[in-house]
Amino acid sequence: LMSGEAAIGWIREVVLDAPEPWALARFWAALLGGTPVEWYPGWVTLEPPPNGQRLSFQASSAPPVGNASRVHFDVLVEDLAAAHARVLSAGATQVGEHVSPRRGPAGEPIPWRVYRDPAGHPFCLVVR
Repeated sequence: LMSGEAAIGWIREVVLDAPEPWALARFWAALLGGTPVEWYPGWVTLEPPPNGQRLSFQASSAPPVGNASRVHFDVLVEDLAAAHARVLSAGATQVGEHVSPRRGPAGEPIPWRVYRDPAGHPFCLVVR
């Protein structure tokens, strides 16, 4: 951590892009355990998390381009604005902002943001 600052959050899950997220989830469930659960269309997660680390599968028909990754980290944060400022100051680049199709407990929209680290690896900041 820079200058003794506290961590912005923790890696919530590893996400694999796949043209058929259910098929890939069933493959990994057969190897790691857990039950594939669709949180919303195009997003399948192994529940409960095998060995404490969640593994999710996101529908994507886009093939990898060049050295683009089909794997990314979701980093769970308490304060999206503060975490955003920290990752930008550390050298990340924001490449997108979205609202989850899965609403919060009171029905509120839940934003999440997509970044690339200095070497180009994708990661997301999420608030739940």
